[in-house]
This record gives sequence, structure tokens and C-alpha cells, in this order.
Amino acid sequence: MGRAVVGVIAGYLAIGALVAFTDMLFARLVPGWKQMAQPPMYYFAVTLGMDFLYSILGGYVCAMIATTHRRGATLGLIVLGSAIGVVAQALLWKTVPHWFGIGLLLLYPLAVWIGSRLGSERPVPAT
Repeated sequence: MGRAVVGVIAGYLAIGALVAFTDMLFARLVPGWKQMAQPPMYYFAVTLGMDFLYSILGGYVCAMIATTHRRGATLGLIVLGSAIGVVAQALLWKTVPHWFGIGLLLLYPLAVWIGSRLGSERPVPAT
């Protein structure tokens, strides 16, 4: 059970670190980023795609650490991330495009599940 908790925390931290890294890249690579009142629309599109990939990686990390408790840990990561996502979107509803917030909430559970499946043990076919 301890591995499941550690897997959830590690998966969530991996996603968060990668999301923060992407935001830092935008701030360094896009001229005038800090002076913009609102990020450009391409930022939200790129971020949505990257967050999907990062959530796959987070699901994979979670499942690999949780080993035999991967299903429960995956569910825990989905519930934790979705709950935090709902609160974040409620707070940011007037500042980010609605399609972005809704897209994150819909794609996150799917991505975590995909990532956890990448790490699942499958029997090797006989040759």
C-alpha cells in the first residue's frame, strides 16, 4: 500500500514539474512573454497537448512505482489530479479559455490511464 501512495505522489509531482518546465520555456523563448496581459491562443493549444503527454508519463511513473497496486494507485492519481483540476479551473474560469479547462479535465484521466497501461505487465508470447 505504501508503494501505491508513493506512486501517486511521484506521478503527480512528475506531471507538475514538467508543466512548470513548459511554462518556464515559454517565458524564456517567446519574446515579450512577461509583458503579455493574456497568453496567446497557441500557448493554450500547445500546453493542452503537452499536458496530455505529461499525464501519460505521470501515469506510467505511478504504475511503475506502485507495482502490484497499480490499479488503485492509478485511480488515486486520477482522483487527486481531477479534484485539483476542478478547483483550479473554478478559480481560473474567467482567465483561461473554457475549452482549455474542459479539455484538461477530460483528457487528464484518459492520459493517466494510458500511461498506467504502458507500464502493465503483459505475458510475452511464445515463439
